[in-house]
This record gives sequence, C-alpha cells and structure tokens, in this order.
Amino acid sequence: MATSGLLGGTLLAGCSGSNTDEQATTTTAGDTDDTGGSTTGDQSDGGTTDQSEAPLGGTFIDSTAEDAPTLDPRMNELAWVNSFLPYVFDTLYVMSPDGSEFVPHLAADQPQQEDETTFVIPIRDDVTFHDGEDLTAEDVAYTINWILEPDNASPNRANLDFIDEVEATGDYEVTFNLSYPFALFQLNLTDMNAPVVPKHIAEEQGPEAFGENPIGSGPFQFESQESSSHVELTRYDDYFLQQPNLDAVRMRIIPEAQVQFVELASGGVHEANVPKDLLGRARSEDGIEMSRVPEFDYNGLLFNTMREPFDDVQVREAMQYLVDYDEILNATAGDLGERNYGFMPQEVNESWDFPWEEWRDEFYPEQDYEQAQSLLDDAGYGDGYGETITISSLASSKFKNMAIVLQDELSEIGWDAEVREVTTGQWLDQLDTGDFDVNIYGWSGGQDPDGFFYYLFRDLRNDEGGLDDGVAGNASASFLYQSEDSEELQRIDEQIREARQVIDQDERREIYIDIAESLQGMYPHIPAFSEAGAVAWSTSVQDYEPSAFEAQPLCNQWSNSYIEE
Repeated sequence: MATSGLLGGTLLAGCSGSNTDEQATTTTAGDTDDTGGSTTGDQSDGGTTDQSEAPLGGTFIDSTAEDAPTLDPRMNELAWVNSFLPYVFDTLYVMSPDGSEFVPHLAADQPQQEDETTFVIPIRDDVTFHDGEDLTAEDVAYTINWILEPDNASPNRANLDFIDEVEATGDYEVTFNLSYPFALFQLNLTDMNAPVVPKHIAEEQGPEAFGENPIGSGPFQFESQESSSHVELTRYDDYFLQQPNLDAVRMRIIPEAQVQFVELASGGVHEANVPKDLLGRARSEDGIEMSRVPEFDYNGLLFNTMREPFDDVQVREAMQYLVDYDEILNATAGDLGERNYGFMPQEVNESWDFPWEEWRDEFYPEQDYEQAQSLLDDAGYGDGYGETITISSLASSKFKNMAIVLQDELSEIGWDAEVREVTTGQWLDQLDTGDFDVNIYGWSGGQDPDGFFYYLFRDLRNDEGGLDDGVAGNASASFLYQSEDSEELQRIDEQIREARQVIDQDERREIYIDIAESLQGMYPHIPAFSEAGAVAWSTSVQDYEPSAFEAQPLCNQWSNSYIEE
C-alpha cells in the first residue's frame, strides 16, 4: 500500500483552528517511560483550576478554512476537525499540556500489562454520553473493533493496526490484544485515532448519519452545522470532569487566513491562525495574545533516485552544497520556519536527545559551489547534464519557492531546470508513479521518530500485499530502495520495523540514530525546514492557552475557560 504524502500537514489537514493535530503519531517530551512517555497515577493528580468564581456563559468562536465532510471521528481525515472533535468525544488517555505525561481520561488508571501483547484497562464508571446513557467497556471495544474492520474503510485503521482485537472483559474493563509488541500503544490511544462513540447509536445510524449528528461524551455536544458557515457545540452540563464555563463553542468557516485574522482583531472570532505576513501586526495588536505552536512536520525537496542523474549519490550530495538551506527556509516559511536535521523537527531531536549538532556538521553543509562542482566532476557531470531537470510543485503554493531556489542554483552551474506547477491530485500521482526528477515533499509525523521513519523511509515492497499496481514509490525512500536495492537499505527497513516493537526507550533511541545516520549519507532529499503555526487569541478568553499536545484546552483536567466581557 502506498502511504499518502502530506505537505507539511496542509493537504489533508487544511488550515487548522487553534490546536494542531499530529497526522501520524506523537509522543511525549521530557522524561519518558518505556512506552514513550511518562506515566501518572490517579487522574485526579492532574487537577483542575479553581473556577468557582468564573462566570458561566459566553460562546467561544474559533475559525478554520474549510467545511468538515464528516463529524464522525472514525471517518474524518482533516486535522482541524481532529482538533475540534475532542470537545465532543473523549479518549482513554490524554496528553498533558507540556507533553510529558499520558493522563488517564476515560480510563480509570494506567494500562495493566499481562504479557507483552495483552493490556487490561479499567474504565471510569461515572461517564455518560450526551443522550444520558452510560459509557461502558462495550462502547470502547465496539469503537476500536469497528475502526479495525477493513470493510468499514476507516482512515484511522492504519494507526491502530497493531491491535488484533479489543474485548470487553467486564462492564468497566477492556482488554487490548495486540498483534505484536508496540512501543506506541498508549500514545495512539490519546487522540482521535481512538475516540469512543456510543455503540447503541453509531451501530443503528451508520457512519454517514452519525457524522451529521454526532453524539459523544465530551464537554460540549453537537448543536448544528451549516455548510460554508459554522459548526456549533453547546455545553454538556453532566460532563464527568466538571461543568464547562462556556455556553457554546462555534467554529466559523472563513477560507482566507488574512480574513480570519481581521475577524480576530475586530472581535468577530476569539481565535485564528496568523499568516507569516501578519506576525508583526499580531504582536502589536491590543487585546491579542499569540503563541508559536510546533506542527511537528518536515519539508524538503525529494530526488527521484530511479532517474538519471539523481541515481548517483554524488550528484545528490552535490545538491546539498549547491543550495542555501536558510534561503529555502526564509523563502518558504519565514519566521514560522526552523531548520531540521535528521529528517525530523528540532523538537523531536531535542526531546529524544539525538546528536543533531553532529548531523548538522556532517550532512548539512554551507553553500559551496566549488565543492558541488567537484562532486559533479567525480560523478561525470562536470560539464553539465544534457536534459532539462523538472522540479514539480503545487501550483500557487508557498512551497513552490523551494523549487524556484533549486532552479536558480542549478542555472548558476549551467544546468537547465524548469518548475512545473501541478494540482494536488497530479502531485500525489507523481509521488506514486515516480514521474518527476525533483519534487516538493513534506510530512506531519508527530513527536515520535516512528512518525517520520516508518511512514517516509520504509521499503513499501515489504508491506503486506506489497506495492499497489502502478505505484513505484511515494514514501520518500521507496525510490531509493528500488534504485539501489542494497543489503544496507534492507537492513534499514528491518530496523525501522523493529523499532516499532522495541519497548525500551534507550534501545529505540540507538536504533533511530543508526537509521538517521545511514539515510542521511544517502542524501535522498534536500532537507529544508519544519514549520510552526502562529495562533492568536483574544485576551478576553481567560484560563486558556493552546498547546501542541493538549486536547480540548477550553475544558479539561487543567483548565476551564471563560470569556471575560
């Protein structure tokens, strides 16, 4: 099966609202346990802020660029919807605001491990759905097993396919039977990959009807949806954590990012993403706070190693000397960009204590035309390349600037290159078929290295069923595997798959260091940057600060927001 590429989380994600969502997988920062994150004991340890004096009432208005095709979390593929639906649906665990802990949520405690593939999770017995019915273990087992059923075609299935089956082994106890040991087991139960829906309603309605009128157990319940206008939720008074202070949460559909910001500045919404050209205004605007929220993505230029001249590693290395990485970053992301090393965002490098400074010095050189020319001489291309290099880019995309930078640098050494603008569909087709010389590429992989290496650098031919007909690659190293097909690359593929099943965090770290260093020396990319979103919100919203990790920040274990008129 081919893995769909996401350009920095923007293709399937669209423009998100307040809370970024990790497309593939996330993990915790800071001190970690064997599963990739620190554990906590009782859920009450998280605590809630004292809101006894906070006024009830008010509607929090957020903004996003596009409609939601479905509000069924089992079938959704948009990142902004994934960040909005935790107000309607709960999960077994949630991430703490700083990303350091897996906190029991619907679960009453941490997983109890019976053997390396069997985990028992107790469920809280005081949770009700929005129709007043109790949430039980049957609902948990039904939801996960429904997602795992291939005939249901849930886009979440790929993220849960390490699970063989979930059993309700008591009224308020579920047993997870895994297909194999999986290091990210608990992590993947913290977001909308594994929500809990009411069996008695979802089973009767089916996903289409349920997606139009969703019912969950979260702090807000679905009220209405109007296409191209808004989605509205209202307070659920019987929410098991606490009664929300807000009356309602509304997501307005505002396609243009600049218009979203104008609405924020004028009081039409309480929150909006800030385009890079409006960062200065946002910093100086009265009544607005702003935060930089990492998107945990990776963006760059991808070489088709199945085609001349990029089938030669010396040519690919020469390209690293030819370009100025900072120029690419500034032309594309500006102040919202950050250099990345090891094919991962800097936040991942730092939280895992990877030797990224050594990688920077060895694999990410300063621009040096003479060294580029020397490598091309050794590869037999010192007098140029006779054909025109095609560099594909999404039409009218900011990522086109990456392609233009490479085009200009190639012209400096006498190589002809043209930038071809393609539609999203054509771009995805090219990544499948390999019909390009160089292409833009990006992926939102979360804060665990698996989210990047497994999805971008495994040999897709070794997946169950192998490559689909007509697919030559897609994941960024697939072309490399087919063009070289070496024992070294097969060893890397085995390591990528092994790392998912290694529970010990120190052992996983060493595996990923080996993988990163091996791949960087093959230069499959021009690695460019990771991006962050700038989120701004009205100072009238109290007890609120968005986080890259925290779900439902308007009402959770740590906060209960309200609007101060």
